[in-house]
Amino acid sequence: MSRNAFRLTFLAVLVVGGVLGVLIPSVALAHAELIRVTPPTRQTLPQPPEQVALLFSEPLDPSFSSVQVQDSTGTRVDQGDSQVDPNNDRLLTASLKPGLPNGIYVVVWRSLSAIDVHPDDGYYPLYVGVPVQTGATQATGTAGNATTGTPETLLGRWWFYIAASLFGGVLVTWKLVISPLTPDDDVKKRVRRRAYRLMLAGGVLLVVGTLFSALAQAAAAANVSLWDAFGKPVADLLLRGRFASIWWPRVGLEVASLLLVVIGGIDGLASECALATLPAVLLTSALTSHGAALPAAAEGIGIDWLHILGATAWVGGLTALVAFVPVLRTSNDHTRVLADLLGRFGRFALIAAGLVLASGVLQGALEVGTWNALVATLYGQLLLVKVALLAAMLLLAAFNQLRGLGRGVPLEFALGVVVFGVAAMLSGTPPTPNS
Repeated sequence: MSRNAFRLTFLAVLVVGGVLGVLIPSVALAHAELIRVTPPTRQTLPQPPEQVALLFSEPLDPSFSSVQVQDSTGTRVDQGDSQVDPNNDRLLTASLKPGLPNGIYVVVWRSLSAIDVHPDDGYYPLYVGVPVQTGATQATGTAGNATTGTPETLLGRWWFYIAASLFGGVLVTWKLVISPLTPDDDVKKRVRRRAYRLMLAGGVLLVVGTLFSALAQAAAAANVSLWDAFGKPVADLLLRGRFASIWWPRVGLEVASLLLVVIGGIDGLASECALATLPAVLLTSALTSHGAALPAAAEGIGIDWLHILGATAWVGGLTALVAFVPVLRTSNDHTRVLADLLGRFGRFALIAAGLVLASGVLQGALEVGTWNALVATLYGQLLLVKVALLAAMLLLAAFNQLRGLGRGVPLEFALGVVVFGVAAMLSGTPPTPNS
């Protein structure tokens, strides 16, 4: 291992260890699912209940979780006292008005997991003094259906992956692959300037994208538009709870790493410290992943983290090649320089791709579970699309190694951007059967 690689690894371990120490106590199962309702649905009740109670699998965020009861005309018949039980943060309750007549009532609810901030909603009927209708609806929610989240939250996740690659992926490629090359001074200065601008753009996009993600998440949680999310929804999301405990460290690390590059440049200890924060930033994404919902949450988070690390390094490296190779071709010794670059990047990309593939296989086994689920769920279908795209990237990588750094590199990079889009959809899709 080179001295640069050793120092980067050591610094990254320190930063990630610190973030784990702060955030890992809040790791728990994710995706609050409705598991029991009282009184039960799909049976005739002799009289109207005094209260409805919905029990979920995970703690609920009280600011974004509510339940109401409506009659057959859509008029509310609860007393407007919906709340998360102060003695049981998994229980959502509401009292009904007294003296209600017999009939069919509908319980409508919306919840937000306090663990991963994924919203859910649903409804179910109550039959008071009347027969249960044939094919009566069960108590369930949208988490039981295939969904990729709102377009805004999907865009926020995709934005995060691309910006992290543009900032951290380009920086690590510069440190370990590009900088050790020895083209003439003028060419190296031009490459350095281009690298610096790319990293600044990536760092700014990373910070702005994190701000946008908070707004998109608040809008999804409150079930309002982006514009209406300004104010109370954003404040409720960012001033308390698990999302806030993860979001603030993320944006703090992003701003710190960006300032380190702005002030210290892309060479020296400042840039190494900036790069060492990236694994911790990516860890904050893994803490709200499907891996966090597994019974062995720590292992699931670790696998997801390694997957994102490998993907951002791979796609970031391709970004660097697309940006830097045209400049390197102007070197007086460009044949040797490009051959050296091909060898160095080939080894770098092999490690990154190997990390993506190994962690991806483990992710699929743990989260999908069965071969049938690969075709029976939207999550499995998206996973198959992602696998096909990764296979195409690997074929292009092999082609680039055999034929040199030509037209195959931009295409490989473009596929990587598409893979990030599919990954963003996967992160918002529960690995549960379609219904």
